[in-house]
Amino acid sequence: MVKLSKRKRRFIGGLLTAAGLGLVFSLFASFNLFYGINLHSSDFLFNAPKVAPDAADDNIIVVGIDDQSLARLGRFSLWPRSYHTQIVNTLAAAGARTIVFDILFSEAAPGDDELAAAIGRAGNVILPVASAIPLQPNATGETAAPLTIIRPLELFRANAMAQGHAGVTPDKDGTVRRLPLLIASGGQNEPALSLAAVTGYLRRPETPNATDENNRLSLAGRSIPLDGRYGMLVNYRGGTASPGYKSVAYADILNNNISPDIFRDKIVLIGITATGFGDTFWTPMGRILSGVELHATAINTILTADFLRPAPAFTTFLAIIILAFLAGLAVIRLRVLWAALAALSLAIVYFLTAFYFFDRGIMLDMLYPPLTVVGAFAGVSLHAIASERLEKSEITRTFGRYVSPSVATKILDAVDDGNLKLGGEERQVTVLFADVRNFTGISEKINPRGLVSVLNRYLSVIIRAVFEHGGMVNKFGGDSIMAVWNVPLNCPEHALLATRAAFSAQHALHDLQKKARNLPKMEFGIGVNTGMAVAGNMGSVDRLEYSVIGNAVNTAARLAAITPGRKVWVGEETYELIKDSVNAAPLAPLSLRGTHTKFLAYEIIGFHTGTPVSPETLFPELVKGKV
Repeated sequence: MVKLSKRKRRFIGGLLTAAGLGLVFSLFASFNLFYGINLHSSDFLFNAPKVAPDAADDNIIVVGIDDQSLARLGRFSLWPRSYHTQIVNTLAAAGARTIVFDILFSEAAPGDDELAAAIGRAGNVILPVASAIPLQPNATGETAAPLTIIRPLELFRANAMAQGHAGVTPDKDGTVRRLPLLIASGGQNEPALSLAAVTGYLRRPETPNATDENNRLSLAGRSIPLDGRYGMLVNYRGGTASPGYKSVAYADILNNNISPDIFRDKIVLIGITATGFGDTFWTPMGRILSGVELHATAINTILTADFLRPAPAFTTFLAIIILAFLAGLAVIRLRVLWAALAALSLAIVYFLTAFYFFDRGIMLDMLYPPLTVVGAFAGVSLHAIASERLEKSEITRTFGRYVSPSVATKILDAVDDGNLKLGGEERQVTVLFADVRNFTGISEKINPRGLVSVLNRYLSVIIRAVFEHGGMVNKFGGDSIMAVWNVPLNCPEHALLATRAAFSAQHALHDLQKKARNLPKMEFGIGVNTGMAVAGNMGSVDRLEYSVIGNAVNTAARLAAITPGRKVWVGEETYELIKDSVNAAPLAPLSLRGTHTKFLAYEIIGFHTGTPVSPETLFPELVKGKV
């Protein structure tokens, strides 16, 4: 089995995390988990600024029963039928090609015969029908079929060119994004008012009321994409009744204040635009439109063949997976800032791509793919952080075999913060050497495997004492061990800590021999010396070792070599730093190997009562958490 490096494991782990997040967001998209938010996100496409905004078809005119008309003509419910009769006669005489009412004439009133006759003479009037209950979207945003249909009076239906349902179906958030071009009624499909209007305007013999196998409705060379409930996405890019379409007041036509020439060959829609009638709806453009204005917008969508259709689900899923992988790669390969900029760039590129396709009638999902970029960036970043922490923990544990865990943590933190100087620095250090007495004689009596086992038991005791007093085990030399204080971290009481570690180690070795009587006896001489040394990375580019070199180190080794077993001897410089805390006996001047001058040393007998023992007290960085 091939063992992967940490870098490869992190790379593969990051990609698997990105892939997993891609699948999660694909499931979100599949179940439309954030349906309401997704609806709002698509509105951004309509509101994005355009260099050259699309113009509405100039063949559409809305005759609005607005506040001005109500002020001049009175309450709408009291209007006589003669007003509508005059409007029909005026528009027909002006040459309007199609006259569309968004007013339901379902109740008898005086003047019905005259209005019906006018409708018959015009021959191009389309009347609305309405559902008995408002159409409401279900959980997936699709609309349910109405229970019943309310139609105009028979005398109006007999004289009208066509009828069309005027149903408007807001989404769950109350915004109208689509209109049903067909609804089921009495075993057949009822065309929408907008569809009937375009059919009449284009002089087609009959209004289409069925879709093909691709759920498209064909009309005069136009292939209208519909959803599963015959809903057509309304393209608001062409503008609205104001300012996109020309709009005139009902009262101005009635009072002959408008030139009739503007209606020639136009689709003229008549409906209520005044406030307070409840026939108003929110649109993705962030504006409120009346029902008649919505029908005008739907007519414009069909006339201009500027249809919109959602991108296939496969496209959304593919975009999610690709964006997840790209965002994940950015986090894996780049630094945090560059990865964040790369993720932002991915989102911007996706938005620009969405605008490009929107101009061509395809609506990309505006929620889940961009959300995937954010999710993948965050998820893979968390995975990277967790991996780094795990690796740091492993390094700390490994490093903790050479230095105390607290010091190891501080060293690694200092490296992360850039406060640890590597490559060599000169500073005062205290060095401890422990050497086995008569090791050659002992090794002749024990087989090599057993000798290693015994030596490791004794060395473990010394290492524990070093760690407990904040020292760093620097190297082993067969039957000896070297530890150092005041590198790589500052340790104000390094001399006292090293001496205490040596004294504690001797007592612990003695206790071990008393408890393990079958253990072959080994005695260590421990020498401690303080002086200037160079600490840092030693070696070559391919092989580095953190080490301490200098005369102080050599002197500590030579002192340990002549220190009797179970004794702790310290050099003069060490003694000067700790003399107020220890009981020590001066030794006769010593001759150290390789030197020509006498060396002054002291034997440590004990410590003064009340002298701090805790390494945290003597090693403040470990408490403060500062390097």
